[in-house]
Amino acid sequence: MKINKLWLLMLFWLAACTPTPTQPVQEPETGEETAVALANQGSTTGSNVQTEPVPYHFEPYDLDSRQDTGLETAVPGIFKQTISIKGAVWLRLHFGEYNLDRSSYLTITSLQDGGDQQLDSRSLPLWENSSAVFNGNAVTIELHAAPGDEGVYFVVDAVVVGDQQDVPALEAVDSGEPGTESLCGIDNRVASTDGRVGRLFFGGCTAWLISNGRLLTAGHCADFDPDQGGPLLPDGVLDLSGVVEFNVPPSLANGTTVAADPNDQYPINTGSVVWHFEGEGQGLGKDWAVFTVNVNSNTGLTPFQAQGGFFRTTNGNPTAGDTIRVTGMGLDNTPVGSTGNRNAQNFTNQTSTGGYVGESISGNDISHQYAVDTTGGNSGSPIIWNSNGFTIGIHTNAGCASDGSGANSGTSFEVNALEAAIDNHPGSSTVYADKTRFGAAEDGTIYHPHDTITEAVTAVPVGGKVSIVTGTYNDTGLFTKQTFMVAPVGSVLIGQP
Repeated sequence: MKINKLWLLMLFWLAACTPTPTQPVQEPETGEETAVALANQGSTTGSNVQTEPVPYHFEPYDLDSRQDTGLETAVPGIFKQTISIKGAVWLRLHFGEYNLDRSSYLTITSLQDGGDQQLDSRSLPLWENSSAVFNGNAVTIELHAAPGDEGVYFVVDAVVVGDQQDVPALEAVDSGEPGTESLCGIDNRVASTDGRVGRLFFGGCTAWLISNGRLLTAGHCADFDPDQGGPLLPDGVLDLSGVVEFNVPPSLANGTTVAADPNDQYPINTGSVVWHFEGEGQGLGKDWAVFTVNVNSNTGLTPFQAQGGFFRTTNGNPTAGDTIRVTGMGLDNTPVGSTGNRNAQNFTNQTSTGGYVGESISGNDISHQYAVDTTGGNSGSPIIWNSNGFTIGIHTNAGCASDGSGANSGTSFEVNALEAAIDNHPGSSTVYADKTRFGAAEDGTIYHPHDTITEAVTAVPVGGKVSIVTGTYNDTGLFTKQTFMVAPVGSVLIGQP
């Protein structure tokens, strides 16, 4: 294809798609939702991430639109019913069966705040036959039967029910509560509106968007160690599921989590998750996960489209004392909330800065240390080199203490296995192009992309993929190699108008 003064707009969006470390071995920073998931798996007690009562439970439910004579008939073709669970803070429905044919669909609406979601035969499989998370103890569900569709129905067979996260006794800073020991003195975090950072609603962790259309989090958020250092180490079976939320609202005054609007929830593509975690106490710098999410069923958008941003990554290193920023969804009880503990900032988007301490290398395992405030729930957060905005790794572990000593830690992007997982996640023959990069080196990887599309096309194998970061590229010439060009995080302009 010859491109000469040609203005070509290409849009592509994701579909469904070790010397000994200088810091001691530290505790993974995982929030209470992880403890919930572990409890539901029947894991042993005694782990310090299991310090909270289970904040949600599962209830069987029996609603079959073919058999329930109590369904209200609103207008022809629409059937409506209310699902109410006493004491629930939020609800998520699971569909055991359904037939929505070609054009019929479901609408689910929260009676508390009016948040709603539309699901059909195309979107339900992407949500793993579950709904978004709805605030309050009741929702209405409506079946819209389209003319010409036959035998449409749905069956709700279970409801995930959110429980109050009411913790009346104040937790001391060094009580063993996961993550509280990781405040480097006093809590200096402030509210953040960084739309590139999201919350793993059922994982108790943070996830964030990067420049190849993927999301990153900690490996222990994907594969739990049920007893944190005991004999029940992670089994290599994926535990990560549910949704990633953006634009997270304040929690209740007692710290109870409030779900984001259904328009800001994205179902995790569980088939896409690539991760590594060997277990608590097995050393730093080997804890990471890469994954994708499916589109929002209401908007049809990916989080990259909706949020309009992403982080670039580098395997370069700051120097000691450089400012590091960590942004994520950590727990908060300063000041205390309405029950003397967690407050409305609990598990919401907050950010803090502090000094870079250094790097620890143990064979293939490499980790960063930094004196930046984090708490439980910050696991998976981006480690941001504040002066240039590039990310240098994934926050994973606590280590700071209330007297200001110690440092928190995260997996470095210098870890070869993590770099390969990020580079190859879109396909093993992916070459990257980006007008903005860290340093002058370019080798076609996500850390050192080519700054022209021509160079990327030259480097990519025949039939490979060129992943192009949003921007304007002034390439002109003849592309003769068969390749697949994608723009996973925004629009790309090639040539001049």
